[in-house]
Amino acid sequence: MISADRYPRTEAVCAGWSTALAVTLGSSLPVCATELKVDRTEGISADAPLIRADVLRGRPQGSEKVGPTDPDPPGPFKGRAGDGAKSIQLAQFQLPQRSPEAALPPSSDGVTSRHRLPGALPWELPQRLAYQYSFGSESEIIYLRDADLNTRVRDNSLVLKPQLNGIIIYRPTDWMITTLEMVLDKEFPAHKESSVTLPNGETAFPPNRYTSLLVDQAFVTIRGITAPFEFNVGRRNYEDERHWLYDTSMDTAGVTLRQGTFRLEAFGGREVRTDLAVIGREVKDRIDTFVVYAEERGIEDTKVAGYAIVRKDKDRLEGKPRLMGARVYGVPSEELSYWTELAYLRGWDELSRPFSGRAFDVGLTYRYLDLPLSPNFTLGYAFGSGDGGANNNRNTEFRQTGLQSNETRLAGFSKLRAYGEALDPELSNLKIFTLGLGFRPAPTASVDLVYHRYRLDKTADEVRNSGVTAQMNQDDSQLRKDVGSELDVVLGFRNLFGVQRLGLDLRAGWFFPGKAYRLEEGDPNNPTFRRNDRGLSVVAKIWY
Repeated sequence: MISADRYPRTEAVCAGWSTALAVTLGSSLPVCATELKVDRTEGISADAPLIRADVLRGRPQGSEKVGPTDPDPPGPFKGRAGDGAKSIQLAQFQLPQRSPEAALPPSSDGVTSRHRLPGALPWELPQRLAYQYSFGSESEIIYLRDADLNTRVRDNSLVLKPQLNGIIIYRPTDWMITTLEMVLDKEFPAHKESSVTLPNGETAFPPNRYTSLLVDQAFVTIRGITAPFEFNVGRRNYEDERHWLYDTSMDTAGVTLRQGTFRLEAFGGREVRTDLAVIGREVKDRIDTFVVYAEERGIEDTKVAGYAIVRKDKDRLEGKPRLMGARVYGVPSEELSYWTELAYLRGWDELSRPFSGRAFDVGLTYRYLDLPLSPNFTLGYAFGSGDGGANNNRNTEFRQTGLQSNETRLAGFSKLRAYGEALDPELSNLKIFTLGLGFRPAPTASVDLVYHRYRLDKTADEVRNSGVTAQMNQDDSQLRKDVGSELDVVLGFRNLFGVQRLGLDLRAGWFFPGKAYRLEEGDPNNPTFRRNDRGLSVVAKIWY
């Protein structure tokens, strides 16, 4: 911070500038602010969350799910500069110290009886901002073509999904923070089929699409008086760095311990324990989830974490999986960033067989910041074990938590599906090789070209939780593990048309089925087989 003793005009200039800022944020009194360069690996103080790092990197305020009062969501902090910038300009807010003269009683003309120093502030400043708010939009257009990998079956769809979201933060005291975030959306099927026959012979009908106004977050945080512990209760959004563990809202109660660079968080609850929909309705789930997550940031440019996640399905459809793992993320230089995931699955599946699965996901991104267009490349490899068959006395298939979305960002502005836009699988019974190339044609535009190659660990007839509905290995004479490949093109635009908060993401993925996909045709008693057709997924997301 700049010392007012060395620069007498600092307080006066700061006060005038911050008065306008405070009005914008809904405060009736000014707050003094000054810009400070912060290393991209550091978090933002929870007591000064007025401007978030994602906004300053070009993403719109309110577009991310983690609320401003949750700068340290479970998992590594998401403050890494996605554009490879050397540093992030963050606004750190601090109340200027009150000069001794300002504490003296004023005279009739409003000036203290003693002479004020130049720039001394004549008013009492607030010790905290009681209210904050933001609003935005994440509207989508989604086009899917040939999800069953068969062009002869009409199953294409085009869905428009306009959305509005808003969040309000209220601090009634120094030790209590309340957060409310709501989402209004409506899905309009611009094109859909009345019914679709799936490859397994079942007939699927499109879901009814209603207007909904949902409570995405509604929780209370108690901190300060309980330090070093912090307590949260209510509906809260949880995300991790690559959305590999969770990316969802949950009705939970939790406690966080913070000691320097170490953080330990434990919480438990369900995704929807209580229907909080204002318009529409939410379907309650019966899966209890318990999470313990520990993270250490004491190593420079490196975050090390370990976790244990237990889920108990009351309906016995998913069993009682117990996921344990460790992860390391790092940004050792401005050019290089990397990630490492190691996970083990224990517990019991839906048939009461013990789980014994394992998985890992490793990769790196390197940026050439001094070359034209700032090119970059990404290499990654992910493995999730498979199961040999239902007759075994244990299940060696790895499964993710079921709360993940597998969305990540490489070196561009846009998030993308880490394992492919079209296939979009869960990391289960798969080996996935990833190669990405990217560049910046303009300061506010990025391009990512991503190639994926897929192979089964164990022979199977489907990819778990995939965006592709076609079945594999229907030809018993040619059982294969070659799932196929995919090419994704991802474009990101920020400050669109000169509007600072307006952004656009365009993501397209073409899936090319491998030898494991063979389409059955002709007489069921004497069928013939051919290679399946390609599938396509296109998503356009408008940010504001």
